[in-house]
Amino acid sequence: MEEMLNFFMKTAIITTGGLATRLLTYTKVSPKAMMPLFDKNYDRFDTPLVKPLIQMIFENLYDSGFRRFCFIVGTKSRNAVKNHLDPDKKFIDLLKSRSFTVDKRFISHLDQLYKKINNCEIEWISQPTPMGFGHALLSAQKFIKNEKFLLHAGDVYFPNYSFLKQLVDHNKKTSSDSTLLLQKKKQLKGYGIAQVSNTNENLVFNVEEKPNTPKSNLVILPAYIFNKKIFSALKKTSKGYNNELQLTDAIKTQINDGDKISSCSFSKKIWFDIGTPKNYYLASNYSYKQANLQ
Repeated sequence: MEEMLNFFMKTAIITTGGLATRLLTYTKVSPKAMMPLFDKNYDRFDTPLVKPLIQMIFENLYDSGFRRFCFIVGTKSRNAVKNHLDPDKKFIDLLKSRSFTVDKRFISHLDQLYKKINNCEIEWISQPTPMGFGHALLSAQKFIKNEKFLLHAGDVYFPNYSFLKQLVDHNKKTSSDSTLLLQKKKQLKGYGIAQVSNTNENLVFNVEEKPNTPKSNLVILPAYIFNKKIFSALKKTSKGYNNELQLTDAIKTQINDGDKISSCSFSKKIWFDIGTPKNYYLASNYSYKQANLQ
């Protein structure tokens, strides 16, 4: 998959700037993207690694071939996220000096992370006041060249990233301006909803942001492929739900403008929006079980 993505797509935008009020008080000074989850430790299977979600997202995208990253950060998330991802040689040296008490695998994993970061082009863009998912994306317009890119929310945990190949392949095959990742759900409250035509291309003909009466059972997952047309649509779109600039509304603008919006199914795969205590609990438990599977 890495080879395929390297030729077709290298750029990813990751948003981390929300207030995360449902996870207070922990999120008063730390964003959802820094919530800890468990990851497999390939050096010692009996002890999983504890990582912030943002690191897991970055590493999975890097391993899929992405090399240009734009992190949208808020006032509180900038220091937390940037400090964690910025290579810190002094900290590595400190750990090495205490190697008699520090497991060498932690030093090795940090070294690997820093090598990946140093091999990337990374831009940090501040969003001082959260004004919606669409507003966060719009702030990254200058980072995007004349290329297609992935938009990934920083508060979503995908245990497996095999869906990326499906998403990218479908976008390329259909020559779509935007491609959405959709999943059928019974509980639809709080989600953006899409309506899709029954064709091989699964074209999207309508979307709504958190409707009171959903017109389908297809929810929009927070991983998208866009080209630069999304920025024109965002500029033409008025504020919507919660008086914020919503990405779903901008996709609706694209549809009205005649842009081609395709979709692919996430089927019955597992993912977690960690934005509530219950969802974070479920994600944490699931990640621990996955990390302990040999």
